Amino acid sequence: MKKSLKLLSVALASVYLAGCSTYSVNNYGISASNVEQLKKFDGVQVSVNDFTASKPGLSKIQCRGAGPVAVSDGTTFESYIKDALVSELKLSGLYSENAPIVIDGYFEKIDFNSQIGSGKWVFEAKVSSNENQTVNLKSVYEFSTNWVADKACQQVAQAFVPAVQNLIKDLVSNPQFVQLANAKSSTNL
Repeated sequence: MKKSLKLLSVALASVYLAGCSTYSVNNYGISASNVEQLKKFDGVQVSVNDFTASKPGLSKIQCRGAGPVAVSDGTTFESYIKDALVSELKLSGLYSENAPIVIDGYFEKIDFNSQIGSGKWVFEAKVSSNENQTVNLKSVYEFSTNWVADKACQQVAQAFVPAVQNLIKDLVSNPQFVQLANAKSSTNL
């Protein structure tokens, strides 16, 4: 009986100590389909202000009991998303630091669900421009997760880049984005 109790104690300690991991999201990778969609806004130039959030400065979110999913280098989730959008705007030729149209983003929600088999990243945002145009956006990216917390949290971190790519796709393919970006060539979209 004492031997079983010792083994159980060692097993519980191992689980507890394994729960101290941090699961870092990868660097952003450009989405070719997003860049192609943005190139349709020929002649448009925009800049992007810093994005804000209802939970400002959030750079990590606890994942089960295993540890946090975190953006590397202490960057916040909203800054990561802003930088991702700027990267795609630059590659498509739409970004200009001094553009007359300035895009702002406010995130009401940046969160994930790591439930067994039904993981998802959820973003709820209001994206607006200095031209008084607004896009209210809810973007959900679903992915499979594991029943083991460590593996599931790794999957959550790995799913962040495609989730942000999906968020940007949802934004730039939204018909209201045409007005937000003040696109003169909206009939070509």
